[in-house]
Amino acid sequence: MTYKHLTTRELTLIADFWHQGTKAYQAAKLLKRSQETIYRIYWFLYSGTVS
Repeated sequence: MTYKHLTTRELTLIADFWHQGTKAYQAAKLLKRSQETIYRIYWFLYSGTVS
């Protein structure tokens, strides 16, 4: 199975989507990435703000 790492640009875009309140599935569609990948980044961002 092959996979691609997220680029810095993609991570920045995902963080921007998260701050804007964009749903993870919408961000995944726009970036042509798996929803699970986006959800993991969203959870990482969320967990950093809660603690």
